[in-house]
Amino acid sequence: MRAVQQTIKHWGHVASYAHIPHNEKEYETLLAFVDELMDWSCHHKDEHATSLLNLIASNIEAYENQRYPAKKISSVEMLKFLMDEHGLGQGDLSEIGSQSLVSKILSGERQLILEHIRILSKRFGVSPAVFF
Repeated sequence: MRAVQQTIKHWGHVASYAHIPHNEKEYETLLAFVDELMDWSCHHKDEHATSLLNLIASNIEAYENQRYPAKKISSVEMLKFLMDEHGLGQGDLSEIGSQSLVSKILSGERQLILEHIRILSKRFGVSPAVFF
């Protein structure tokens, strides 16, 4: 019963930060609080602060996922993104086939097969799941 009493006693100080934001203003408030909490945590080793930071970060992530759902992208879009990030052209992917084959994959004429995905995930250091 004492734990409940202590929690209720201090809840007023925590409640405004321990929830999923309902709007952009609450979201911005939580982001600012996380910045302050991270600064404070750099100078103080406190498992309670770390726990609070994890809770608030989870709540912020939940809000972002509701507000800004991740767009599903195709395997070709992912490949184009990875190529762009690494400054690669069609001729730089010879491990999956000829430049002609790579061109057909990038234009949507051919699909990536499992072997291509295995090779590309290893080359780019990403999970094969990013191509599905």
